Amino acid sequence: MLYGIDIASYQESLDLSHISFDFAIVKATEGTGYINPSCDKHVQQALNLGKKLGFYHYAQNANNSAQAEADYFISNTKGYFGKGIPVLDWEEQTSDVAWALEWLQVVEQATGVKPMIYMSESVVNAYDWSSVANAGYGLWVAKYADYDLDYNYDMTNAGAEPKVNYWPFYAMWQFTSSGHLDGYTGNLDCNVFYGDEAAWDKYAGTSNNVADQPSEPMPAPQQTLKHRVGEYVYFGSCYASSTAKVGWPPNGEALVPDIKEGTITAIYDGTNNPYLINGGMCFVNDGDIRENTENPDGQYIVQAGDTLWDIAGSQLGDPTRYRDIMLWNGLSSDTIYPGQVLIIKE
Repeated sequence: MLYGIDIASYQESLDLSHISFDFAIVKATEGTGYINPSCDKHVQQALNLGKKLGFYHYAQNANNSAQAEADYFISNTKGYFGKGIPVLDWEEQTSDVAWALEWLQVVEQATGVKPMIYMSESVVNAYDWSSVANAGYGLWVAKYADYDLDYNYDMTNAGAEPKVNYWPFYAMWQFTSSGHLDGYTGNLDCNVFYGDEAAWDKYAGTSNNVADQPSEPMPAPQQTLKHRVGEYVYFGSCYASSTAKVGWPPNGEALVPDIKEGTITAIYDGTNNPYLINGGMCFVNDGDIRENTENPDGQYIVQAGDTLWDIAGSQLGDPTRYRDIMLWNGLSSDTIYPGQVLIIKE
């Protein structure tokens, strides 16, 4: 087995030479307009250290076609194919399996390499992924037992391994978003790869000579955020930190249910929730900000004794839809607590 990390722009200060890892999977692009400005730095560090490499695209599939996003990813990572495993990060509009399959197929047809797909255990088991699994695209699955700190790949408290449908096995497990490694003070996503270096190379489609080829430099990042400092905005959700992986639902961020409006006082591009509200009260993202004061999503405040099964029954008329509530709220388990605010979309 190999142990490693996945990183994005908010870990720009990370010096890979100061930590222990077998592989690093680096965020490269998002949608059709964002490039991680620290991607090439970390890619070159990993390669120069002789470590295994992955590079991923975060899908904004509600906004763009699979073809457009695949083309954008390929055009901005040409120098990385043959050196690392390409990955599709699947966290938005997760029911659109056909979009994900098309993206994977476009990348494979253009590069000759089968990408992996990354998603949570709950997303894997919520939809029919047989078309993707049967086509031979590897699975990288996320499941956390908690958000307590885990040190130096210690999996003692990682909890039960994921159980997934459709795939006979998964290639990697992201077991924590609160990993700490000697040599870096921030949180890191930590992963285990169920194979050796030769298995990694097969996923990457590497050849004996590609490691010596120079990588193409990454283009300058493009600003894609919709709002500006000084705007007064209304939102449906607000978060206590802005350090989780880019995308929604958030991984490891605490909801601040009492705040629904405020002024944008700073912007931290490349983070999960880039807009700082009221000088530090909380963070939000474009998807949370409303065009007016109306909140199209319903909310339910958890009461003592509630279960997701009961809430789905009372709010949606079908208790078996408890998994929908988990997806809408980014829940990795069915554990809820009194006072928790849940989004109910229907």
